[in-house]
Amino acid sequence: MNILKFFKLFIIFTSIVIQTQELHAQSDYKVDTFTVVYDTLTVYKSIVKENILAQEWFFLFDKEFELGFDFPFFDKSFDKISFSSYGLGLFVDDFGWYNIYALDNDWDICDEPNTLSNIKYDYRYKHDTENGKKVFKLEWHNVCLYGLNSSKNRSFNFQTWLWQNGDVDLRFGKMLRDTSIFIPGFGFNTHSSYSAGNFGLVNTDDTKAIFYADDYLSPNILEGNPDEILFFGRSTIKTLPHEGFVIRFKKQTSSTSDVNSHKPFPNVVRDILSIPSDFKYSEYRIYDFSGKELLKGSDSEIHLSHLSSGYYVIKLSDGAGIYSYKFLRQ
Repeated sequence: MNILKFFKLFIIFTSIVIQTQELHAQSDYKVDTFTVVYDTLTVYKSIVKENILAQEWFFLFDKEFELGFDFPFFDKSFDKISFSSYGLGLFVDDFGWYNIYALDNDWDICDEPNTLSNIKYDYRYKHDTENGKKVFKLEWHNVCLYGLNSSKNRSFNFQTWLWQNGDVDLRFGKMLRDTSIFIPGFGFNTHSSYSAGNFGLVNTDDTKAIFYADDYLSPNILEGNPDEILFFGRSTIKTLPHEGFVIRFKKQTSSTSDVNSHKPFPNVVRDILSIPSDFKYSEYRIYDFSGKELLKGSDSEIHLSHLSSGYYVIKLSDGAGIYSYKFLRQ
């Protein structure tokens, strides 16, 4: 390996380490998790039924859906989306990354229905209203994984919700717990040629991404360039959430706290770092460039005399977002 190639790989690796630890200052989404009672759709449109009536393959789909509202996504807005049975959503048909990864995998319908009046294994969708907000719901109902055609491989249930305000939910229902199919700490063991089981968003310019990765109770929130996140297969969920668990990417709107990212911040300090009085925050954390946390607190004056000279990152949290700044300790 030549020096130039090694240096390039080192830079990519370093940026990945920092991004794994850091929510960027101008984040478009905040991550929320909570538990609800999982409600399978009982009034819905059946994609399996639609496919059979159209004389198409019943076990998969690639369909464009009208959302019924303008859906804000990063810095753009869309009123329709194409989704496939693989759990992949696309707003703009191009040669880049998909825009929504909703537990993507080789999902399949392993049994052809005997009747169209009671379809047990299905893909379902519904245009709905919850608490006065419009929402588009898409459900994988008792689906299986392609290539694992056994009687027990028919118990995967989850939903993706797209809210009128731009929020995106992944909601877990009953999920088959079989270590030959889902290995805790590793994720899905499938025949896919890629890392399956991602939940994340990629903007239509392929320049920004956010993914919920690793252990579902103590995740890594990965933000940055989608090439660096997805290419290395770091973005998968590696422990299977319990029934009713919801992961929400909450769309952030402009607020007074957004102004923090445009304010000048001290970039060279000696023994004391003074946070300007016009910054709004509830907590600070200071990291070295390996991602190791060194200090945390809420004071406006931070004593740094015990730190070595060099570059550090300070993150200010205001409860709605995290704003990061680099500074040099002389």
